[in-house]
Amino acid sequence: MDDAHRIEIPTPFDVGRVNCYVFAGGPLTLVDPGPATDAAYEELAAGLEDLGYAVADVEQVLITHPHMDHFGLANRVVDVSGAAAVAHRDATRQLRDPDGHLDREQALFRPFLTAMGVPEQVVETAVTLPDAYTEYQEPLAVDRELTDDDPVDAGVDLRAVHTPGHAPGSVCFVAERGPVAFTGDHVLDHISPNPLLTVAPGTDDERTRSLPAYLDALDRLQAVDADVGRPGHGDDVSDLSARIDEIRDHHHERKEHIADLIDERGTATAYDLMGELFPDLPATEVFPGMSEIIGHLDLLEDEGRVDVTETDGVRRYALD
Repeated sequence: MDDAHRIEIPTPFDVGRVNCYVFAGGPLTLVDPGPATDAAYEELAAGLEDLGYAVADVEQVLITHPHMDHFGLANRVVDVSGAAAVAHRDATRQLRDPDGHLDREQALFRPFLTAMGVPEQVVETAVTLPDAYTEYQEPLAVDRELTDDDPVDAGVDLRAVHTPGHAPGSVCFVAERGPVAFTGDHVLDHISPNPLLTVAPGTDDERTRSLPAYLDALDRLQAVDADVGRPGHGDDVSDLSARIDEIRDHHHERKEHIADLIDERGTATAYDLMGELFPDLPATEVFPGMSEIIGHLDLLEDEGRVDVTETDGVRRYALD
């Protein structure tokens, strides 16, 4: 569709640039302005200028999910323009107080990762690593909280499809004309997004079951019959339904591989399995690695295929 212009915003992260989409046919609307850096702001301002606009002209900022490479710059845009910030209601608490959200994550996952067999020193590295990146986000007050299927006017009619998994407050914005889905990090063309563990919305002491939620959300997005995905990173997804099938198949194969690893060992901790699947993984990647393993263990538990026992505070998994 020609209604949305893409500005590729630089980030300080390994994922590279983030795609900010600009709708200029109605209230000037941005989707995911990028991280809170001067480089990101300058690139956004230059991209808008190429389209004949300034940051001060922005009227609405849509957030696909509350990760700093997507929302970090939004507060600065709102300060300059007076734009309304729009996000899913499950993202609101994290957006309003991202540092507080990190505190809640650290308090929850220190004992949780220990119970999953992660050594104490590795746990500390895994949960404190995000401290170094807090400068790339600013608190954002949400003016409109979305729920599933809510309409959004961006000059074209968009519909919010709630797609938790990569983050609880994730939404895809679906334009019936096209039909096109702006997928954030829910569906990417070049990688399978990691359904990251985090604190469950509305709680301080419960974790998300991110991978089961993610797979359910893939089904929900596939049901809208959008042809093309316009993702938060990288190139367009030319056949969105086929890409969803690929991601679903990838997770099924990974789940079965983890089941085979448990069978070979007889019993294993989640950390044991991570070491088997991702040998030599640096401590800086332990949290996404453990999110991956635990997500597939959740699937196996849902299918009634594993028994969980606990010895000396550490959980071990065996095939049922």
